[in-house]
Amino acid sequence: MTEDSAITVFDESEPVWNSCAGDGQIIRRELDIFGESVDLLICVENKQATLADIVPLARAVSTKITDKVTKMVLVDGGHIPCRKGCSACCYYLVSLAVPEVFRLRQDTLAMPQMRRLSAERACLSAAQRILGQQPPDLFAEAARAGTADSAAELLNAASKWYADFKLPCPFLCKGICTIYEQRPMVCRDHSVTGGSVACGGGAGEAQRIYIPARMSEVLGRLASELEGTSVEALIMPFALIWADENQRRRRRRWPALMMVERFVEIVQQEISKSPAQVVASA
Repeated sequence: MTEDSAITVFDESEPVWNSCAGDGQIIRRELDIFGESVDLLICVENKQATLADIVPLARAVSTKITDKVTKMVLVDGGHIPCRKGCSACCYYLVSLAVPEVFRLRQDTLAMPQMRRLSAERACLSAAQRILGQQPPDLFAEAARAGTADSAAELLNAASKWYADFKLPCPFLCKGICTIYEQRPMVCRDHSVTGGSVACGGGAGEAQRIYIPARMSEVLGRLASELEGTSVEALIMPFALIWADENQRRRRRRWPALMMVERFVEIVQQEISKSPAQVVASA
C-alpha cells in the first residue's frame, strides 16, 4: 500500500489503532469459509478512491480465502502443486476486471524502465497475434444468444481458442511470474489438486479447487455498479492498451468507505452461494 492510500488492510497481529491516521476508521468483518472464520481488519480514510484503490483489498481477501481453503485441502490429504515457479497455467486465457486493469497499469508504470518496456512489448506482440486471427463463429453465436449457457459456451470457446496461440503471459520471464505479488485475481484464485503435468495437457489428473467469492467476479460486479455499466473484463494482452485509452474512467472517484462496504457485501453474497464443503472439479 502507498502511504496516502485511502484503504489499508492489516493482519490481525498488527497494531492498528495508531496506524489509521486522520479521521479514518477501522472496519472489522468476519467471513465464514466452509465453517472456518476469516477475519478482515481494514482502515478506511475519509477520502475519495479510484477503482484501482480497491484492488489491494481484493488481493488481501483472496489470499486469506485461498489460504484457508488450501489448508483444508492439505489437511484432508490432498496435494496442491500450485506455487510460485510453476508456470503450467501461464499460457491460459487470463481475464481482468476493470479495477484490476487500472491497477495493473499503475503497477507496470512503477516498474524499472527496462522491465516495463519488456512487458509492454510482450503485450503488444501478443495483442497483434490475437487480432490477426479470425475468431470462431461460436463467439458471435453465443453473443447473440445472450443467455447464461451461451456465456459459459463463449468463455469455454474463447479459452480453447486462446490456448491454440500458445502465448506465454506477457509477465512470464524464464518460467517465473514477474508480477507474482500483483498477479491477476483469476491466477490467485486458481489452484488444483493432483499434478501440474496434467495442467499442461500431460498425463495425470488435475482437479480445480472451488474457491468461494472469486475476486475477479466481485471486482467486476463492484465496478459495474459504481460505473453503471455491464460487467466487463479484458484479456491480459489488451489490458495495458485499454487502460491507456480509458484515462477518464481511471481517474473517477467514489467515497472510499462506501466502496469498501459494498465490496465486503458482494464478497459475503458470493460466499453465501458456496457449497457446504470444499469441492474440486475437473
